[in-house]
Amino acid sequence: MSLSPGSFPLVFPFWITYLTSRQFTQEARLAMAYTPQHIANYFLDRAAQEGSPVTQMKLQKLVYIAYGWALALTGKRLFEEPIEAWDHGPVIRSLYNEFKRFGNSAIREPATEFNLDNFETTEPRVPESDADTTLILDKVWAAYRRFSGWQLRQKTHEPGTPWSVTYDPKERDRVIPDEVIRPHFFSVIRRILDAARSPSTAAA
Repeated sequence: MSLSPGSFPLVFPFWITYLTSRQFTQEARLAMAYTPQHIANYFLDRAAQEGSPVTQMKLQKLVYIAYGWALALTGKRLFEEPIEAWDHGPVIRSLYNEFKRFGNSAIREPATEFNLDNFETTEPRVPESDADTTLILDKVWAAYRRFSGWQLRQKTHEPGTPWSVTYDPKERDRVIPDEVIRPHFFSVIRRILDAARSPSTAAA
């Protein structure tokens, strides 16, 4: 993704502090494993609070970006479901199946999960007690909320992105490897840090 110092002003102080002083405990690292539905509901809740509609395309890209940033910062997956390279960018299949009925319209319902133990449907959310994950999600939302789903789709299609080096039109469900996602987003974060230190220098 191409970034410039003026693109995400709210993010610069956060990353400087986060990467230089914050340490993840072993417990926090183990607590990183959620489902895509947990992460989707964070963004859907924020969108509802701010009156900012989120389509499926935008939600897919926000969840993917959050996964990439968390993986780069912690070395741990935010959730276990693989991310696939589809025609319009990275896709989490379970979210696609759940929200495809909305088409290009704003999503009007939260993501749900079915509990086989008690046969109840729940709306999973990241607990407020998980300050590390919440902090990452807060900053992803602050940085990318103003972009449309199509704009985020275009960013994932830029040369050298994990999607661009994985996508094969003949193999729709090809998984984007963590080994490709992590260094890419580490570089994105590093460019943000470099831009913060040298405001006059644009990140490529």
